[in-house]
Amino acid sequence: MKVQDEVLNGVRVLDFTWSVSGATTARTLAAFGAEVIKVEWPKAPDYMRFSMYAEGDEPGLDNGAFFNNLSAGKKGISLNSKSERGMELVHELLAKSDIVLENFSAEVFEKWGLTYEELEKISPGIIYMSISGLGHTGRNKMYGTWGPTAQALSGMTFTSGLPDTQPAGWGYSYLDNIAGYTGALTVLAALRHKRKTGKGQYIDISQVESGIHLAGANLLDFTVNGRSSRRPGFPPGNRSISSTKHSENTYRGREACPHNSYRCIGGGENDWCTIAIFTDEEWESLVRVMGSPNWAIQEKFKTKEGRIANQDEIDARLERFAQKYNKFELMELLQSNGIPAGAVQTNEEIMDHDPQVKERGLIETLEHPLLGARRFEGLPINMSKTSPYLHKAGPLMGEDNDYVFGEILGYSPEEIEQLTNDGVLWPDDMPKESITGIRPLW
Repeated sequence: MKVQDEVLNGVRVLDFTWSVSGATTARTLAAFGAEVIKVEWPKAPDYMRFSMYAEGDEPGLDNGAFFNNLSAGKKGISLNSKSERGMELVHELLAKSDIVLENFSAEVFEKWGLTYEELEKISPGIIYMSISGLGHTGRNKMYGTWGPTAQALSGMTFTSGLPDTQPAGWGYSYLDNIAGYTGALTVLAALRHKRKTGKGQYIDISQVESGIHLAGANLLDFTVNGRSSRRPGFPPGNRSISSTKHSENTYRGREACPHNSYRCIGGGENDWCTIAIFTDEEWESLVRVMGSPNWAIQEKFKTKEGRIANQDEIDARLERFAQKYNKFELMELLQSNGIPAGAVQTNEEIMDHDPQVKERGLIETLEHPLLGARRFEGLPINMSKTSPYLHKAGPLMGEDNDYVFGEILGYSPEEIEQLTNDGVLWPDDMPKESITGIRPLW
């Protein structure tokens, strides 16, 4: 694919995002060919630069593996936007940009004097996308969120976990990614609108609201049936339907029984295989695969209603059957017989051994000047002519200052050097080499 054929070729994005949500939006746009310029200041950099280093690496400003992945494809500049001269340069960059992104708390950009109305004056037709915890309107607009708190407020956390226990939530900040992908989708829609009308848009995304639609089945159950989500005993762990009080179950989609994760050979924390039986025909196929044991051919298991009433017994029996197999062997055996099943995979297994992921080319390898060749998660989107891809590893702090301030804004090397010496492009009391000894967030 030629550069000029990329979906967002010629589109420039000024990126003030940090952490995960906004960074995901910018990363996605960069993969579609946009020129994304990440704005940072070495004394107040993106927190993700300080998290999740590779084993054995001394923590530094430029060698964080997590940041490297989140900012893949972006250019990077260092700029003191809180200084008067720095803000002047921000205005100059905005005038040459099509999109500006930020995911600060509500009203931060307004305090900088960068309301949408002001941005429109600086760059007519600009698209301004903001992601904040609860949006820029409403009584709670000043509340900030992280992924886990947004998940709780959206209702997603309440629906997770085992029965008769406290909600579990997720180990990863799931809504950070959801808000980020929502941001990318809305920016693409705004670009289409701009190409048709010449007008830009202001996009105000609430991270909490981006997760509410993921609890759609629960919302539907309430609006249609008047039933609120209830956790004690509902849903019953990994099952899709409870053995008791069938009529009062919260709707979760198609009912399957059995429907659970089953321990396999190895006994490790990831040695499980999931099995879901939706129809009587699938149950009959499972019985044949198991060799038609006497317990499985009993009359009480022949219908879904009977299996629902006897899930505990089925789960115990299936567990013993599953423990005869490696999780991948069991998955292949069941799938080849038309039975929905899937192995619980580790990150290593997904990246190194999953044939589907390999076939689709999801994992990409990029060279980083300090970390060397590293593998990255690409975008799970394949298109006939303009598939997105990661153009480069994450930027070092300020690595593109000469290009951005020289080629884009037209400053001479001497002027750029002077801006640097004046503390506008780099703190005058901080060395320019990679900074080490920083305490990671996690």
